[in-house]
Amino acid sequence: MNYIIVDDEPIAHTIIEDYAVSLTDLILVGNCYNAIEAISLLQKEQVDLIFLDIEMPKLKGLDFLRTLTNPPMIVITSAYSEFAVESYELEVCDYLLKPFSFERFLKSYTKIIKVKEQVPKKTAKATEATSSSVFLKGDKETHHVKLTDIKYLESYGSYTKLYLKEEMLLIHESISHFETMLPADQFIRIHRSFMVNIFSIKSIVGNQIRLEGTNIPIGQSYKSMLKNRLL
Repeated sequence: MNYIIVDDEPIAHTIIEDYAVSLTDLILVGNCYNAIEAISLLQKEQVDLIFLDIEMPKLKGLDFLRTLTNPPMIVITSAYSEFAVESYELEVCDYLLKPFSFERFLKSYTKIIKVKEQVPKKTAKATEATSSSVFLKGDKETHHVKLTDIKYLESYGSYTKLYLKEEMLLIHESISHFETMLPADQFIRIHRSFMVNIFSIKSIVGNQIRLEGTNIPIGQSYKSMLKNRLL
């Protein structure tokens, strides 16, 4: 299992490497000291797992994670506990609070193995939207939806509302699922509850994105990622 470490503190790399060397199926393929380096490395290497810090220069860890269309397994390594809930909403495998012991690292490794067994199922779902349309299962029927018809998506509990040009569909999937399966060059997460079709954006004013007929708020933690993508 290929892994990389993304952390601006060299000592964090040393600790993780020392722990991981005891686990023969973990293979280090790169050390990154900011998220920009990680983006470049992910384009060159096959990576199965990222040990990811949150507080880093240039682009914070969670903002970096939101830019990934089909992220590998993620283990957050942070000295700050307040980001845990937000991290798990992004479906990370585990959250290691620094400083962590080898025993805690080993427990995280066990979680990673369990998640890895489920990865093929998730990958199959993520290939559903690789062309110009997608089949989405509603409560009573399966809808064939053109990606260009989707204006924006809104989280609705364990469901997601898809606002199309002519109608709204309620789909029994989380918005995180759609963030994984929809192409990143066309859709962007701008809030914990909203994704938008980039081509539906009319303007960006302050903390809001204007679409035809509606305005959508930009989440505080999504601002820097949005700026890097669009501004």
